[in-house]
Amino acid sequence: MDTNPGGAAQRAARVVALLGLSVAILTGCAAYRPLPLPAGPDAAAGPDRLKMDLAQLRVQPLGAIRIDARKITPLAAGVLAALNNPDLRAKRAALGVPAAEVFAAGLLPDPQINGGVDQPIAGPDTHTAFSLSPSLDIAGLLAAASSERAARFTASQADLEVLWAEWTTAQQARRLAETVLADEARAVRLRPTLAAASARAASSTEALGRHDVAASAAMADEAARLDAADQLAAAEQAARQARRDLNALLGLDAAAILPLVPDPAGANAYSDAEIAEALASLPRRRPDLLALQAGYAAEDAKLRQAILAQFPLASAAFAYARDPTPTTTVGVSAALVLPIFNGGRGQVKVQAATREQLRAEYQARLDQAEAEVKDAAAQRAEAEAQANAVRASAPRLQAMAAPAPEALQRRDIDSGTYLALTQAAAGAETHLEDRELAARLAQIALETALFIPPVQARTAS
Repeated sequence: MDTNPGGAAQRAARVVALLGLSVAILTGCAAYRPLPLPAGPDAAAGPDRLKMDLAQLRVQPLGAIRIDARKITPLAAGVLAALNNPDLRAKRAALGVPAAEVFAAGLLPDPQINGGVDQPIAGPDTHTAFSLSPSLDIAGLLAAASSERAARFTASQADLEVLWAEWTTAQQARRLAETVLADEARAVRLRPTLAAASARAASSTEALGRHDVAASAAMADEAARLDAADQLAAAEQAARQARRDLNALLGLDAAAILPLVPDPAGANAYSDAEIAEALASLPRRRPDLLALQAGYAAEDAKLRQAILAQFPLASAAFAYARDPTPTTTVGVSAALVLPIFNGGRGQVKVQAATREQLRAEYQARLDQAEAEVKDAAAQRAEAEAQANAVRASAPRLQAMAAPAPEALQRRDIDSGTYLALTQAAAGAETHLEDRELAARLAQIALETALFIPPVQARTAS
């Protein structure tokens, strides 16, 4: 039985302290939580199931666009793609990883405590020996600031890359929506042409049976019908394929029908001066260029970290000990790295070479961006010039084809002449719409490369 109240109190205090230390350690540990995988696909069944919360839209050039679920314009389709694209959702979820790495890099190295107890079992000295030695990772402390700086730049790079992906995905949705509208309009225009060609071919077949026309004429009419049918089938197939691609981009079920309508007429196109100004400011605005800048800064921080890692003092420790005599000692110790064979020089070389590589990649992207802008501007100018030329000749063809239906009813012209006139007018309209579509797609490419608001959004704002 212990008759020393002071000793009992000391032991109780040690137990309480040990319990408190254990609780403190356990509360700093993370707990496991299961996260099951999805059971199946989650594509939206219809446009009304798509997310339309513009407050979540991060792409600044699209900020002025409003969405009407009953009338989806190509611009609205771009916004919906930025909000609902499955790949973008995965990329945004992945941003939690670099954010966690920033948190991890900001944590200082934990101090370590080494302790031991020795109980003599033989010899003249009978006192219990013990030692206590707390130590600190000096190298880890020196690298902490550079490590956190690199992690922050890496997280910024990842976020900017996702922003650029959102922008390019939105622009791809605009291109697909424009293609759908153009192909469906072409199909609508080709159906009367096919009907006229079919009637002409049927009439020729009947006349051939009566030996009223030559076989070559009937074959030519049938070939014209087949050509019109092929053109209509190609337009319908292209429209269906573009719709499926657009649905996939928006996370819609393949069978869903998006109520697409053309964009309203926009303001005047960007002038050459505005394009030059936007091009000059690209390094300060375009997300992919900013992402490369952040990646370069992260690598620069890693190079600094590698240089600091050459500091020879790795760790330091304080020691408090008592031997069985009992003699109590206090001391310090340090671990030094002798830079004889390695000295961290290899890692410094690697990081320096990587930084030079990233610098070259940034320069290449700058050159590519300028080339994209100039190419898109040239394509837009060419398509607009061609569209203007076709537009100037269209009234003459339309004037020639306009009286054709009445002339056919009066039998002033035969069905062959009527078909030729309608096909010529339809061909001119098709060529004009092709050039106008090419101009719109070139405008989208120009806006994509310059990271500027669409022309229609300028009007809306």
